[in-house]
Amino acid sequence: MGLASTGRVNHPVARRGLGFLLDTVRSDASWSIDTSHSVWNTALSINALASASGDVGALGCLDWLLSCQRSKVDPLAGTLPGGWGCNDASGSPLDTDDTSAALLALSVLLKSGAGAHRPRIEIAAAAGINWLLAVQNGDGGWPTFCRARAVAGSRRAMLDGSGTDLTAHALRALRAWQYWIADRSIDGAIRRGMQYLAARQRADGSWQPLWFGNPNFPGEENPVYGTSQVLLAYRDLDQMESPRAERGLEWLSSAVDPGGGWGGGQGESRGASSIEETALAVEALLAAPSDPRQPVLEAGLQWLVRAVAESHHRQAAAIGLHPARLWYYEKVYPLAFTVSALGQAVKRLSRPV
Repeated sequence: MGLASTGRVNHPVARRGLGFLLDTVRSDASWSIDTSHSVWNTALSINALASASGDVGALGCLDWLLSCQRSKVDPLAGTLPGGWGCNDASGSPLDTDDTSAALLALSVLLKSGAGAHRPRIEIAAAAGINWLLAVQNGDGGWPTFCRARAVAGSRRAMLDGSGTDLTAHALRALRAWQYWIADRSIDGAIRRGMQYLAARQRADGSWQPLWFGNPNFPGEENPVYGTSQVLLAYRDLDQMESPRAERGLEWLSSAVDPGGGWGGGQGESRGASSIEETALAVEALLAAPSDPRQPVLEAGLQWLVRAVAESHHRQAAAIGLHPARLWYYEKVYPLAFTVSALGQAVKRLSRPV
């Protein structure tokens, strides 16, 4: 539009842009916010299947995932090579969430019969870990794309401001490789990251994520997603018995909807529970050090199993939140989150208490 207003409607850049719009229109005549989350969705799926079965070596995703790692400096953020973007396009900016998910996927792939590729995986993992270490903010948290260069609360907050969901994901990735990669700086990064999460816990025990929301919660926040993701980091770092984790578990248990699921919101604006939020809450509660057969968890599992039996796990909820309040849904979220939660339930509840 800008080029056309200056008489450059036939400029090559304008023509390529128009071609992109024509190529990406959906069957219902709408356009998506992002054209592809291929790296993000693949890594989430690998990790979910590994959580459920422990064996993902036969998926055949390793070469593709390794090929998506960037070997050049990110021109957008100026960050080091070694990270991953949300898709396999060369222009996709490197970010914390996708890099963390890819590192976790490489870890489970290595444990699932990819030993012959161990040198390649370890080289890729070391580069990815170095990328995460380089972008950690001074407050101990992790940003989306690059280290903070602006004051807190600026418009750049979603670009370089720390987020609890991002930090939790990064901590899980660092933990997965902590004893494979001989780098003592990982220990310090984890310590500072945990201090950041402790400082960001709210008075009621919950955590608020940066990139996810719920239109039925006050301020369109999504503390169910944020609290669940942080608790999974506490789980992976063997700190579920800490007072912070206990408060988070208490809040999550109290946030359950009347029907047994999570995500419906609060007060008169309460909506329907979602597969995504219920699955995340269930997986987090399964990590509680107490008896896993608590009534709230039992009800959540029944809600989730019933939703799958009725094929509701194929109905994605709009919990993704981009800048400028742009909501989106992702079809892989309900599938991956449900597989991971139910897989963990089978493992946990099949063990004697």
